Amino acid sequence: MVTRDDNALQDVRRRHELRVLESLAAHGTRTRRELEGDTKLSRTTLSAIVGELRQRGIVTEGDQENQGTGRNGRPTKVLRLDPGAGAAVGVELGRRRVSISVIGFDGSHVAGTHRELRESMELEEKVLLAADMLRTMVRQGRVVPDAVVGMGVGIAARHANPQSLYDGDAPQQDPRGASLAPLREVVDAPLLWDNNIRLAAMAYGKADGDLLYVVLAAGIGSAAVVNGTLLRGGNGMAGELGHISVDFAGPACWCGRRGCLEQFLNEANVLGEAARRGQAFESVAAIAEAARAGNQIAAGLAAWAGELLARAVVSACVLLDPNRVVIAGELSQLGEGLLAPVRAALAEQSLHMGPRIIDVAATVYAPTAGSDGAAHMALKHWAMDAAR
Repeated sequence: MVTRDDNALQDVRRRHELRVLESLAAHGTRTRRELEGDTKLSRTTLSAIVGELRQRGIVTEGDQENQGTGRNGRPTKVLRLDPGAGAAVGVELGRRRVSISVIGFDGSHVAGTHRELRESMELEEKVLLAADMLRTMVRQGRVVPDAVVGMGVGIAARHANPQSLYDGDAPQQDPRGASLAPLREVVDAPLLWDNNIRLAAMAYGKADGDLLYVVLAAGIGSAAVVNGTLLRGGNGMAGELGHISVDFAGPACWCGRRGCLEQFLNEANVLGEAARRGQAFESVAAIAEAARAGNQIAAGLAAWAGELLARAVVSACVLLDPNRVVIAGELSQLGEGLLAPVRAALAEQSLHMGPRIIDVAATVYAPTAGSDGAAHMALKHWAMDAAR
């Protein structure tokens, strides 16, 4: 039976490990003597920690390159992180895809995979699919479970309880509709989960930046990053830009209000609006291509979408005052036609409170953005932030 004292010892050892890993991530290579100075660990403790990290395949030891020799005339031995050992695993259980990303301790991409979903799946089915995909990556050697310090899971249409955001003394509460046990069984590492768009924002956020991240796709998802930290709110639902009303007399929304942005700027409605204006398109990509070629219906559609987006973004920017607004998702392909009205609306607003600079940009669509952000969030929480 694991006692409270056992848990306390494991926590101490984990913190020792993370101090070693933080030093190697920061410096690239370190001698054992340098690590003693960096971590303030005794030689005996450091030796035990390094030995276990080497055994688990996280750390390698070799000769120092172009740096002379040690006191005994032999090449100086240095330790470095194995670039192939993933430090954190990210999983996205999206509306139309399941993706997995693995990143190293330095934040670099180690491995990834994704699968598009051709039909609707319940959350429980997506968890089982993700567990199978992760198990395959383990068998292929693309994920080394013993090297993983944490796992992040982004889930469409789910928001974590602010009182239960990650595994601590007790596991984080499972999302409504499914258990995450199948993922925990494949990789036995601390886990956190939250809304997939919220975690995707972490892939674009900076350590001390303020960001409004908006995904325009089958629905609208958004997230706010304040001073490098996700804004969740008291109920865990902060940043739902799609439910800002842009037309009080507009169509009813499932949330109970009318004219919510999501009722206008979802893929199906944008394609329907194009048909109502006199031309049918197969996809948003086709609209974007036609707009670039000078098609007036397509260009007008992009401007219409941009005007509606601007109403919501300007309201959000008054409250949040971000440095950057990043537009992602399929509708971001509309490019400058979509972004120009947003920039113009922000420029027109003068608050007379000092200079305001907000960069507005679209990002290239990436099918693994959600899992990338989930992995970065796990690394941030259990590695770099925990090593102190």
